[in-house]
Amino acid sequence: MPKAARGELRSAVRSLARTPSVAVSAILCLALGIGATTAIASAINRALLQPLPFRSPDDLVAAHRVTPQSGPQGTWPQSPANYTDLARMTKRIQSLSAITFSTALVDAGGETVQASQLLVTGGLFDMLGVRAARGRLIAPDDDRLDHPLVAVLSDAFWRRRFGADPALVGRTISVDGSPTTIVGILPPDFRIPHGGNVIRGDVWTPVRFTPQQLAQRGNNSLLLLGRLAPGSTVQSADAELRGVFARLIETYPDLRGENMRVAPLQSENLQAVRKPLLLIFGAVFLVLLIATTNVAALLLARGVHRRREMAVRVALGASRWDAMRPVMAESLAITAVGATLGMLLAMAGVRTIGSLAAARVPQIAGLHVDARIIAFALALALLVAVACGIAPAWRSATVDPQDALRGGRGGGAGREQHRALRSLVVGEIALSLVLLIGAGLVLKAFAGLMQKDPGFEISHVLTLSVTTSSARYPNQTSTRAFLEPVLEAIDAIPNIEAAGSINLVPYVNWGWNSNIRYEGLPASEPTRWPLVEQRRVTPSFFAVTKQRLVSGRLLTAGDDDNPKAQPVVVVNEALARRDFKGADPVGRRFYVSDTSFATIVGVVSDIRNAGPIADPQPEMYYTYRQASPGSSRFPIMIRTRGDPTAVASAVRRAIESVDRTAAVADVETMSNIITHSLGRPRFYFSLLGTFAAVAVILSLAGLYGVLSYAVAQRTRELGIRVALGSSRGRLVRLVTGEGLGIVTVGVVIGLVASAGLTRLMVSMLYGTSPLDRTTWVLAAGSMILSAMLATLVPAIRASRADPVIAMQAE
Repeated sequence: MPKAARGELRSAVRSLARTPSVAVSAILCLALGIGATTAIASAINRALLQPLPFRSPDDLVAAHRVTPQSGPQGTWPQSPANYTDLARMTKRIQSLSAITFSTALVDAGGETVQASQLLVTGGLFDMLGVRAARGRLIAPDDDRLDHPLVAVLSDAFWRRRFGADPALVGRTISVDGSPTTIVGILPPDFRIPHGGNVIRGDVWTPVRFTPQQLAQRGNNSLLLLGRLAPGSTVQSADAELRGVFARLIETYPDLRGENMRVAPLQSENLQAVRKPLLLIFGAVFLVLLIATTNVAALLLARGVHRRREMAVRVALGASRWDAMRPVMAESLAITAVGATLGMLLAMAGVRTIGSLAAARVPQIAGLHVDARIIAFALALALLVAVACGIAPAWRSATVDPQDALRGGRGGGAGREQHRALRSLVVGEIALSLVLLIGAGLVLKAFAGLMQKDPGFEISHVLTLSVTTSSARYPNQTSTRAFLEPVLEAIDAIPNIEAAGSINLVPYVNWGWNSNIRYEGLPASEPTRWPLVEQRRVTPSFFAVTKQRLVSGRLLTAGDDDNPKAQPVVVVNEALARRDFKGADPVGRRFYVSDTSFATIVGVVSDIRNAGPIADPQPEMYYTYRQASPGSSRFPIMIRTRGDPTAVASAVRRAIESVDRTAAVADVETMSNIITHSLGRPRFYFSLLGTFAAVAVILSLAGLYGVLSYAVAQRTRELGIRVALGSSRGRLVRLVTGEGLGIVTVGVVIGLVASAGLTRLMVSMLYGTSPLDRTTWVLAAGSMILSAMLATLVPAIRASRADPVIAMQAE
């Protein structure tokens, strides 16, 4: 740095030290603005700008099944039979790979634990270009049925359950009762984006298709990923795969109505978060703009007290740049300290946002401040320094030396200075109101989600999942031999009202569905039959949920697998509305095979299994005995007479009394599950609400500052008014009236701006109108009330003006 510049900076620091309140206020404003902007920029960099951590990520695609029910943008899975044909016939996509989900029972050093399991085809990791942190990953030969069983562990599971033991690689452990060799450990934080979700798991094993699976076209459970062949594009691959699937339909007419869709892997993953993150970045940029405006206002007001200094510089022949330099140097000094403090706040904010987003917005998990963000912060700080200093410096350089050196107040200049300050504060209030309305709309939407009826009584309900060994319980015996004795043991615990099981816990997971054909419907095009969510339950499940019985009856113990027992189901109201136009469906039948039927025996109230945002889906409830050959994993729901967590230990002991090898996991109250289901809306509201609060505080500080400055400028006038008999109340009304005028103009501009900008937030409002009248009135009223409170101190100070001292001010 040149010697002259260093001297100018030292002089600026000494000058600011003489007015510490101005310096501290300006530094804190910039620290908040730069820190918040940098933290959100880190999130945007992580989610939207960084490429996927795979080889040639732009060539990676997802291949989705599309049906009449999914719509043209469906992201539905595919069947093993269709997958193998697609992988064999496509030329535009090389290494088409598949993934499906399950749960495994793992022997972790003598302790049996439940682990999330991903079954993948052998070419997946090579297609992604991923290398093992230790050992090797799953290879194509591992898919063969005659090949020894192998598995790969995630880094987190390896550390959590095996203490990061390096000798584990190559060791054989029990996975689902079968000896399995651990061949490798995945890199830390390994995950795969897919259609707005993130795929991650504890245990990764090869998927091995049985002849029975390859003979079925309707068992859709595979997510498909691939890499474009050299010279191929997403469009050409999409066209080819559609053509391949059309040929499959000619061979298998039951697939009529289905199709395929190919999409870039990364862009699809970002669709759910792109707009909210950009909107939040816009909000935080407004905070930075308000902070910058505040600093500019402080420096502008400070320039009034330096008019004599500027006048001397101009009188001695200083150029405009020479006159501007001291103010620019002060702006640079303030920004440098503010940016440094802002970076520290950004690092703390990144940790906070990262922890909040870990389970809610996985696209920004692993958030950190990298070199790109540091460069962004430095560039931002330089831009802010110029923005803060340019207007005050230019204003200072236009001083009239004769007026200033005579000691005159320069009424014309003072009025211009005051008008400039008023304009800055009007802008601050308008921007703050935009943020306040936005935060209010998101809050109302979030409150609306919280108030939605979940469809059943959620209080005093405990949920957990139990995984058993498929080797110990062949599927066809697991319900009788394990689940039913476990529920009986739990029912015997004091303070237990009811215990039941459902294959998919409400609000946690959903999407096990199939097309059904009602009696009387034509047999053509099965994909166009109504799609219904399928639930397997024990009859006692309804005693846990206490769902309202609309018509008919509930499932009973008599609805079992006895050959003489008639297959029956209970449906929800959403199905009755869609398929029977609200008429009572009790007694209606649908096909379960070409010649046999199941009968609807009851209708119950809806449960929002898809979460609070989506509407309830049409559902059917079967009994475990009639609808499934068995299972190795049983979600259990328990209604208690008191605190549900108080019985958790007793429930574990009851399960162990039936089978000590069963693994219990995911113990959670239903209330907490529903709260967690609102994680993403809460995350967005927390960020937007925080930034709106900061913006309002900054704008009120700016209003307070400009009114204080105005009072200081009018000390002589106010003293004369007091001397001429003006009352203190009148002086208070005079100053507050000026403040009200500034606020009114800012609020009007803010309302007009909000009318356009809030329409961009529809995706975050979950059904709340962006023009919600109540929210707008409350936001505007709160802004006006808060602003008027900010005028009280300057107004009271004005009312206490001493006329003698005031008229001696010159």
